Amino acid sequence: MSFRPIVVGALYPGITRGLSADVLVTQALTGRAYPVCTAHVVAGQGVVTDVLNVPTDTVSAQFEHLAETESPTAAKVGIIGDAPTVETTFDHLQTLDGPVVLDLTLSGPSGEDVLGQRGLEALLSHLDQADLVTVRKTDAELVAGMEIPSLDDAQVAVQRIAQRGAEQVLLRCGQLSTHHFDTKSSPPEYAVDLYFDGDDIALFEAPFLDQLESLHGASSGLTLSLLQMLQDGISMSEALQKAKGQVTEALRAAQQSDSDEQSQVFFDAFQPHFELPTPKTDDSVDS
Repeated sequence: MSFRPIVVGALYPGITRGLSADVLVTQALTGRAYPVCTAHVVAGQGVVTDVLNVPTDTVSAQFEHLAETESPTAAKVGIIGDAPTVETTFDHLQTLDGPVVLDLTLSGPSGEDVLGQRGLEALLSHLDQADLVTVRKTDAELVAGMEIPSLDDAQVAVQRIAQRGAEQVLLRCGQLSTHHFDTKSSPPEYAVDLYFDGDDIALFEAPFLDQLESLHGASSGLTLSLLQMLQDGISMSEALQKAKGQVTEALRAAQQSDSDEQSQVFFDAFQPHFELPTPKTDDSVDS
């Protein structure tokens, strides 16, 4: 089946983040993305100029147009604007015959707030509509109502998020100390993600790659690679392994290129899952 995801999110003028990154990753995966713009976020390089939500009626019109003219096969939801747009988005997605990944996003890399408290409350009431909820550590702390200084704390947080209604949760921790009593030591040289399926927690590790501060799009790379595999019936654990590996290799390729070419090299490195090698079984550890 061809990969034709709806990608719901924000337009970032000037940086390859949000919808622009979603479109580039989908194209690299030999798919076609159908963008639904929920906000214009004028932010980047540590500067936040403006966050302008698209009117809910306009968001609804985009969904209605896609329903009448296209045949989407999956959906990735990122920045979603405000509470009325949350309700409109998930109302339209109820008719979608395909997997949904929610990349729960409350803030951006330059410090921009992209979802207020009312929007968060509305979003939490729809967590059960996503096949997978992904969230980075900073936003997970707000959702779980706790600080996450260590993997010990992350295991508590990922279960708290699941208790809010999410069937499966991927907490993207980044560099994190293992134990809560060891937070003053140097962080490990690897980045970790925690996956909770409602019963068990699995740990996924990848090398932490530096000198990539100006590169955007890793979240799009991970979530859309995952989404394509879920659409094609691959199990969540295998999809997570392959998607994590693919993002790591794309980041490594970007790291080894000139700074002005990093973004292009990163997005060009993605491949559809059926062209990837079989992942090694020791890349994840159940805890």
